[in-house]
Amino acid sequence: MLVDHIGLILNLEILRIVGRLSLPLFVWVFAQNWRRDNDKNKLSKQLLLFGVLSQIPYIMLTNQLNPNIMFSFFWITQTFICLKKSEHKLLILILGMLGAEILKIDYGWYGIASSLLMLEFKVSQPWILGWSLINVAYTVYNGSLSQMAALFAPLILIFYKPGNNEKPSELEKKFFYYGYPIHMAGLAIIKGLM
Repeated sequence: MLVDHIGLILNLEILRIVGRLSLPLFVWVFAQNWRRDNDKNKLSKQLLLFGVLSQIPYIMLTNQLNPNIMFSFFWITQTFICLKKSEHKLLILILGMLGAEILKIDYGWYGIASSLLMLEFKVSQPWILGWSLINVAYTVYNGSLSQMAALFAPLILIFYKPGNNEKPSELEKKFFYYGYPIHMAGLAIIKGLM
């Protein structure tokens, strides 16, 4: 993500392409935490809080008013909470995806679809086909060929060997949550000085 944002301020497309790997990896981390974390409401509140804290640096960096990625994960969490409780899962999924698009949530429907797929990550033909289809569809939908780089994110995960599916330490959690608004604020300041 940092590479992507540096590419944004330096206008370097190669860094933006490398940055397309970040969302699938963050979505995988989100999926791991979703499985482990029993307090979904606490997770949801943390994402909302850091979405609010990150919004001004996000606007300063990107010159966009749409909600930042923390709001995307907040929306994904809300959609998943509703999916878990509802008997009408397909309807909830469609409403969650439509809502993400209407609210102009970063990554829109793709954020929800990729999160659902990462919940079931395994190297299998059906999973790879699903991952390929949503990435091709999102590339066509947003009109950016650089999105195709996201197809390769699972290759990184195949070689990742988590130690007994350990929960992240408190320091790792703080780095993730605080690192997002801090790096954006720093880059926005650098962008303003350029």
